[in-house]
Amino acid sequence: MSEQLEGRGLRARHPIGRRTALAALAVALAGCGNVTSGGVGEVEVILAPDELTDLVSSTPSLQASVVSLAPGDSIEGTLRVHVRSFARRPGGTFEELTDGVQEITVSLGEPEPIEIARRELSTGRYEAVRTFFGRIEVEVTSGLVVDGVPLDGTVIVDLDALGTLSVVDFTAFEVWEGAPTVIALEMQTRLWLRLVDAVTHRVDVTDFRRIFRLRIQQGAT
Repeated sequence: MSEQLEGRGLRARHPIGRRTALAALAVALAGCGNVTSGGVGEVEVILAPDELTDLVSSTPSLQASVVSLAPGDSIEGTLRVHVRSFARRPGGTFEELTDGVQEITVSLGEPEPIEIARRELSTGRYEAVRTFFGRIEVEVTSGLVVDGVPLDGTVIVDLDALGTLSVVDFTAFEVWEGAPTVIALEMQTRLWLRLVDAVTHRVDVTDFRRIFRLRIQQGAT
C-alpha cells in the first residue's frame, strides 16, 4: 500500500446535513446489528471542522477535551484538507476506506460534517484507523486573535519533510452487518488555530496531532 498522498483522484465532497449525518451517530451500540462471519457491513467516514458534540463515542477516553473554546469564541474562515483513511484487521494490513486522496473544503462558519468515504468491509473486528493528511490550512477571515492582536489570512499546519502526516489511532471497533459503523475525523480547527505563530502563520504539527481527534460509533442504526 502506498503511503503517499499524491497521484489518486482528487475529489471534493459536499456537506451533508447534521440531522442526516448524525442520525447514525446518536444511537448506542447495544442491540444494534450482528457480527456475521463472512458477511459485510457498511463503514462511513466523515470529517468535521470542529467537535461533533452530539456524537456518541464507542471509546470513553476519547471524550476528554484537550483545550476548551473560550465563551463566544467564533473564528470565521475556510478549512482545506487533503486526506485519506484506512482501517486494519488484527495482524493484517491497512485497507483503504477512501477512494484515493479526498480534497475537502468546508466553512468554519457552517461546521457541518462532510462524508469523505462510504464502503463495505468484511464484518468483524478491526484494530486501528490510519489517517493521512497531505494539506491542512485555513483561510481565516475574522475572529482569530493571537496575543491580543487580530490575525487573518492563510494559516498552515506544518507537516513532515515530505509534506504529509500519518496519524494512527488504535481504537478497536466492530463492523456489523445491517448496522453502519461511522468513523468521525474531528479536526477541532478552532482549537489549534489559537496556537498559531503570529509571525509565520504556521501551526506546529505536534499541536495539531495533540488536538485532532478520531471517534468511532460502531453498529449505529
